[in-house]
Amino acid sequence: MAALEATVELAAAWDAEVLGIFVEDVNLIKAASLPFAGEVGSHSGAFRRIDPENVRRQLRSQAGRARESLTRAAVRRRVTASFRVARGRVNEELLAALSQSDLLSLGKGGRTLAARLGLGSTARAIAASASGHVLLLSHVSRVSGPIALLHDGSPAGERAFAVASDLGRRLNTPVTALCVAATRAEAGELAAHVSSTATRAGYGIRCRQCTLTDARDLARLARFNGANMIVIPARSLVLTDHVVEGVVRDFFGPVLLVADQS
Repeated sequence: MAALEATVELAAAWDAEVLGIFVEDVNLIKAASLPFAGEVGSHSGAFRRIDPENVRRQLRSQAGRARESLTRAAVRRRVTASFRVARGRVNEELLAALSQSDLLSLGKGGRTLAARLGLGSTARAIAASASGHVLLLSHVSRVSGPIALLHDGSPAGERAFAVASDLGRRLNTPVTALCVAATRAEAGELAAHVSSTATRAGYGIRCRQCTLTDARDLARLARFNGANMIVIPARSLVLTDHVVEGVVRDFFGPVLLVADQS
């Protein structure tokens, strides 16, 4: 629900349309049809057989509530929105939707305690596999600044710079570029490049130099610089998948993963 609210808010800022997708997990439906499938009540502790038709009914009910929530949020923000139900494997359906969209937005937490405190399995798979822009959100229901940009000098980093700058202007919020490189000298060169590019384009961006540390330090640096949102290149030689996943897991606010294609 936080992802829904934030996505509609972002769509209003970018004058974009929103497509809501509810995925009926085909694996769940198949599992419910197995003769030995059962469930344990969270309150009663009692074991009972799973009724496949009840599972389908619950999915339809959840889809209806999701549709209503999207409609209400879109009306409040005067955003054009549509909604569809898909049946398949969740990750595959989301990646297919991303291939036909500019941005995929989803909550980064799952239903387990560990996932709520970190990164859910669906968000983890999407972050590792996606080739487009992905916005991952926790319980924070607003996309707001200040914004931290993690720039590594890669094509995706340049694209992230453009996206963060545009978002900073539209949200009227400051942007700080954390220029990440293997050495302090390389980080200084990158910071000079980013600062020069921002000045020529009329962007008000601050630059901070940092060598590549672990993901927890990058998330901490973003918070130290007052960021409520991070824009980060999805793939690069410097920011490995492991580092990117760590930033997504450890940062409390929205994280926008930017691919290098326009």
